[in-house]
Amino acid sequence: MTENPLWTWRRLVAVTLARALLACLLGLAAWGALPALIGWHPTTVSSGSMLPRLHVGDVAVSRPLGPQPPPLTSVLLFEDPDHAGRLRMHRFVRIDDDGLLVTRGDANEADDSTHVALSAVRGIGTLRVPWIALPVVWVRQGQWLDLGLVAAGLALLVLVASSSRDHGFADDDPPETGPDEPLPDEPDPPRPEDPAVTSPERAGWQRPALRRVAALLGAGLLAGALTTSALTAPADARFSATTATTASLATPTYFGCASALTSFNPYFLYRMDETSSSATAATDSSGNGRTGVYGSSGKTSTTNKPCSNDSGRAMTFDGSSGYLSSPAVSGGSPDTFSLSVWFRTTTTSGGKLIGFGNAQTGQSPNYDRHVYMTDTGRIYFGVYSSGNKTISSSSSYNDGSWHLSVATMSSAGMRLYVDGRQVGSDPSTTTGEASSTSYVRVAFDKVTFWENEPTSPYFGGSLDDAAFFTTALSATQVQSVYNAR
Repeated sequence: MTENPLWTWRRLVAVTLARALLACLLGLAAWGALPALIGWHPTTVSSGSMLPRLHVGDVAVSRPLGPQPPPLTSVLLFEDPDHAGRLRMHRFVRIDDDGLLVTRGDANEADDSTHVALSAVRGIGTLRVPWIALPVVWVRQGQWLDLGLVAAGLALLVLVASSSRDHGFADDDPPETGPDEPLPDEPDPPRPEDPAVTSPERAGWQRPALRRVAALLGAGLLAGALTTSALTAPADARFSATTATTASLATPTYFGCASALTSFNPYFLYRMDETSSSATAATDSSGNGRTGVYGSSGKTSTTNKPCSNDSGRAMTFDGSSGYLSSPAVSGGSPDTFSLSVWFRTTTTSGGKLIGFGNAQTGQSPNYDRHVYMTDTGRIYFGVYSSGNKTISSSSSYNDGSWHLSVATMSSAGMRLYVDGRQVGSDPSTTTGEASSTSYVRVAFDKVTFWENEPTSPYFGGSLDDAAFFTTALSATQVQSVYNAR
């Protein structure tokens, strides 16, 4: 009996479509799972907080952060600050006054209530594989009916895809002949030594069985790929399980100058974010409560700041009356310390940037361990140790751009850094003049009799993030502050 050609083509189309769909599913599963082999982070989305960008059941793949801070509006994978041991994937929208990252789900009306440090970021969202991990979500949520229907559908796909001509998709019976038609000649019986002859049992096993094995292997690969997706961190655009980044950084990475400085435990940190030109108190952002004191005049708040990743402002001093002083330093003048400040100026009369003096206002009778600028814009670091000892930059920095100055002293001697690079050192000077009373002065104090003495003791220009540390920052730490700008 001859089979209907239309029915044969329907079967052919069904097999082709089933195999194509299985191949598509396998490809999606591999696309979601294989990036883990190169250190990327596949994660299973289990909530709609990132709709319409990410859907429940998607696999979201994040690449490691790398040495650079993430750009604003990027989708970040980070440790969930509200649930220990979980991860979250939300969009990075801004940074707060403490240098922490503020995030928000695309489907949420408000920012996340808890902000995160840059060190908690695991990666940047890069790939989305749609819906391939839905069975994983159903298993975790106990949606067994949905899971059973999909399993049955997958089994049917495998069954149809493994079908072929040998499974009855065409009739292998010999064609019928009419009563007047001669029967085909029967072939000669095979010779026993003919190698091409096989038994009917072996011929029946060869093609159909191999196809069945191939189908089972394909289904196994799909199941394995889905299992790999199941082992990725699940999420409500919050993800559970932890994932380690493989990025190796030459220096620590911070998302902002303030967060870098605070991570090194400053004695005080004056970010100079006060908005009023008449402000008399400078907030200590170190958390130590050592509020600074501004002079009564000679300063103006500005939005022109050195670190674009930081919120807040800077302070511009007039070069004739403005300054900032700390409270008395516990223990007097230290011999192990670091002084750090950002500056921006075009002055040609120099001035004190930051340093120690034994008076909180006016010009100090005793003054050393200080950083000042000459009239030509060079930066000097001076310490009095049986005479004035100075190191300096060879370049000038009164060019109207922001620069970072860091001076350190310890048993290793004096070191001066500008813009993250060491520009001078003196390993022989390890102590300064002793003083039981000492204040850190910013933008003004006496500089008389020092090498290349500037015309003015007042600094005219903008300053930001003045900090004092009771430790000597390393070259790596200094570079990390500069890199965070």
